[in-house]
Amino acid sequence: MTSFAKRLLAAAVLLPLVVAAIALGRATLLILLAGIALVGSGELASLLRRLGVNVRRPVIAGCAGLFLLSRGGVLPIGDSAALLLVTLIAILGQLPRGGGMLLGFPAALAGGVYLGFLPSYALALSTLGEPGGFTPWPVYYGLALVLGCDTGAYGAGKLLGRHSLWRRVSPRKTWEGAVGGLLASVALGWALRGWAPWLSAAEGLAAGFLAGTLGQLGDLAESMMKRDSGQKDSGGLIPGHGGVLDRIDSLLLALPVLYYWLRWTAGGS
Repeated sequence: MTSFAKRLLAAAVLLPLVVAAIALGRATLLILLAGIALVGSGELASLLRRLGVNVRRPVIAGCAGLFLLSRGGVLPIGDSAALLLVTLIAILGQLPRGGGMLLGFPAALAGGVYLGFLPSYALALSTLGEPGGFTPWPVYYGLALVLGCDTGAYGAGKLLGRHSLWRRVSPRKTWEGAVGGLLASVALGWALRGWAPWLSAAEGLAAGFLAGTLGQLGDLAESMMKRDSGQKDSGGLIPGHGGVLDRIDSLLLALPVLYYWLRWTAGGS
């Protein structure tokens, strides 16, 4: 089976599961995010160990999980209290190592932000248009824009790619692919704006531009992590895609920015 066929098969299996988890409500969305954080923490810990940073997977997972529980409403504390507790976990979790605090503590703290705080904006998106309630449509909107950008970039890069975007970081990415991905995201931002019905046509186009731009920057950021550690993929869990980090990297910067854009256009502060 070719890499492309594996990629399609994996997407055909995983995408309906993700859509269903979101549709079933806040609890299943939180469980989905927690599962991603748990697997992703192992991948991140492995990348860090290749750089000589010895961070325990449970510490990263605990930091990420606390952010998710806080922002998901399971723990009735604010972001400041959550950050304090995560900082304590990151420090205390490194003590049994008997060393490595200088690099291990900030790495664990950053891992919690990367795998917990940033993904938690999927939960925040689910409250837009339903104060105190839950609606899946803004979440679907954000996912569609980012995944559409990924798909557009992949297709345009395969068909038209000639000029390397940033060879040192990701040799296979091209300017043609980046432009194709951005155009796909912008088009979807306009076409699917009914999933965030307060958006005007211009605001939908802007949402697509933000999602496409930040999504590709998030992808490049994760590519830098892999390049630093000498890894092609963050893992091998998802055939044709790599690891969990490889699959969520485009979402991690795009969803938070998209949330604030949608909240602002909806009249929020």
